[in-house]
Amino acid sequence: MSLRLLLPDPGVTALLTSWPDEPRVYEREAGELDRMINATSIDHYLSTGCVPADEIAVVSNGAALHPDRHRTAGRTDPAKLRDLYEDGHTIRLGNLQRVVPFLADVSRGIQQETGYSNYLHAFVTPPGRQGLLHHWDQQMAVIVQIAGSKRWQLWRPMFPSPMREYQESFRVWDPGFIPRWEAMRPYLEVDLRIGRPSAPPGPDSSQTPPSGSALADYAWHSAKS
Repeated sequence: MSLRLLLPDPGVTALLTSWPDEPRVYEREAGELDRMINATSIDHYLSTGCVPADEIAVVSNGAALHPDRHRTAGRTDPAKLRDLYEDGHTIRLGNLQRVVPFLADVSRGIQQETGYSNYLHAFVTPPGRQGLLHHWDQQMAVIVQIAGSKRWQLWRPMFPSPMREYQESFRVWDPGFIPRWEAMRPYLEVDLRIGRPSAPPGPDSSQTPPSGSALADYAWHSAKS
């Protein structure tokens, strides 16, 4: 279990030998991750009600719903989750490494390989809808598309090197940020897809992944996905 479940060899080498300072897009072949974690398995996980209620967030266009909207008697209600999804909401399943044995092994293997702690989330978004709006993260992220496609728009960072509580987006947020971003083109626009071309990392090149694509995203940007 290692980063090679998520990235091809060039991506793994780059991640282990230098601290990246910009996003990178990679082609990836289907493998054990895709056999174990896919649209069918995620849908089954949602429909069983086994997802811990505290690890679910339901959002649409940047607005999060109250937790009671997906719970009954304090527990996950799969019928409510299904209705919310069909109504256009994104379902975020948090910390899957705590509840899915395969992903616990993946997480542990990556920590042993890199020396860094990590966690695994899944975002399930209905076609043509958007869950999160502009924001930036405090963590380095590797995003793997396991079904469908999703467009990521990335802008230059407002603040250098946000880490943990330092310059977290909600702590330093200014409503004027979004109009400034929208007034200019994104620095990079990436279409992560399954079995289709991914958006190129630059204007003069293109990639056609045989199975899917992955984005290594380095917490330096604001993203609209």
